[in-house]
Amino acid sequence: MTRSFTFPRPRPRGFLGRKFEADEQLVLGAGAVLTVVFLAALPGVPFKIIGTLSVALFTVWSVLLPFRGRTYLRWLEIQRSYRRGLRNSSLLYRSTAPFAGRWGDGRPTAVTAPAGVPPGMEWFEARTGFGTVTVLLQPSEAMFSAVVEVEGMKHFGGLDSEDKESLISAWEFLLRSTAESGGRIQRVQWLSKIIPTDPNAHIRDAAARRDPGAASWLDASYEQLLKRVAISAEDRRLFLALGIPYSRDLVEEASRYSTLAEGYGVVLGKEIETFIRNLGRAQLRWVRSLDEAALSSLFHHSYAPGHWLDDNRGMDRSTAWPAEVDARDETLIGARGFEAEEPWYSATAWVKQWPTVPVGVNFLAPLLLYLQDMIYTVGVTMELVPGERALAEALSDVTSEIGQADDTPGKLQDPRERREIRAAAGTVEEIAAGASGVRLTGWVTVTSSDKDELVRQKNDIRAAAAKSQLTLEWCDKEQWRAFANTLPLVGGILPEGRR
Repeated sequence: MTRSFTFPRPRPRGFLGRKFEADEQLVLGAGAVLTVVFLAALPGVPFKIIGTLSVALFTVWSVLLPFRGRTYLRWLEIQRSYRRGLRNSSLLYRSTAPFAGRWGDGRPTAVTAPAGVPPGMEWFEARTGFGTVTVLLQPSEAMFSAVVEVEGMKHFGGLDSEDKESLISAWEFLLRSTAESGGRIQRVQWLSKIIPTDPNAHIRDAAARRDPGAASWLDASYEQLLKRVAISAEDRRLFLALGIPYSRDLVEEASRYSTLAEGYGVVLGKEIETFIRNLGRAQLRWVRSLDEAALSSLFHHSYAPGHWLDDNRGMDRSTAWPAEVDARDETLIGARGFEAEEPWYSATAWVKQWPTVPVGVNFLAPLLLYLQDMIYTVGVTMELVPGERALAEALSDVTSEIGQADDTPGKLQDPRERREIRAAAGTVEEIAAGASGVRLTGWVTVTSSDKDELVRQKNDIRAAAAKSQLTLEWCDKEQWRAFANTLPLVGGILPEGRR
């Protein structure tokens, strides 16, 4: 039997019930309290009617009625952050790497990162049996992160159903063992990057073979051909970012070493090495661990793809970020690398809704494989949930679905509600049978060197996502923040206590 997946319908998680988010419930509650105050305080019936109706209408409009694709309450924080960024000029970034200098021992100096990237990151080196890997401490997120490059099974789409099932089961086992083993890794981020290959490879080859006596028109024609080849050549790379929460016991264990940085390197290196050794169980091949130069090159390439991903010359924590980033536009960000004169433009969307109908294991193929001549990144961040907590949350979801279903006697129940109840109950059975529990979010960033071309590619991305049964929403006025969620920083998902 061919395996299928069904994702639960996104449900608000407020203080009471699952119909409204917590902030929406607070606004509705404040509106109700203010209505009672107006009824008691305002003199005369006309003033009471006008006051209460005004409060009620504004509350309902701000929370329930559509406003530019969302609601007024959803736009409130977005507008506030965007205007604050325009006022303090944080949305216009210029790197200070050329003036940063180095420490006396030769270590590079970290520079301020662009808006959206967690501020104040600290860089550490961790030694593993698979080479040196750079670990980033994100103080604002209380999270350590490290990145490895992996390769999946070749020709997965051509395998028969039994082989696909075995590979999916192997990945499930890796997630479950990581969540239940008592280890420190709690987040896993997939980054699938469709990128241009080395833009200088053809140029170097042409320079070696160039005939000095060739006609000028032939030389110019070949130069144009080289540019087109460099732009259209594509490569598909898969990165896996690991997230380890900052905790007191981790600091205590790291404090046993001569320096805290050395302790972090040893303790986190063991966790990362253990995970890499288990990749084989999920039929994933480890390619490399990203050290400081490789990770810096990945950051720089993400903003400005004109920088070749594997060109690590001169790359460190100072040059990791592009020369300029302009996020003042509402619909995109522009970034220019140190080697380029013209900027690259990027737009990011979040996966608003995952498939609510049964889909096969290849449901993401239209988005990941079928788009051509585009530079884009698809990121999925997973937070691993231990089985007991996942089962408790799943039972709570079933109870909520049953409680909110309209089963009034004599009235037909909405078939969509019956489907959601069955899906929630199926999730409980799967977790009870040993399935791993995860919370996940998805993000898509598309990059182009031309604004008009970017608009066309955004439409292509949306169409491909629709074929994958995904609903995308472009993060207008917060592109600077959304773009960072497709960087290898295990971001894009709120911690448990901040949902």
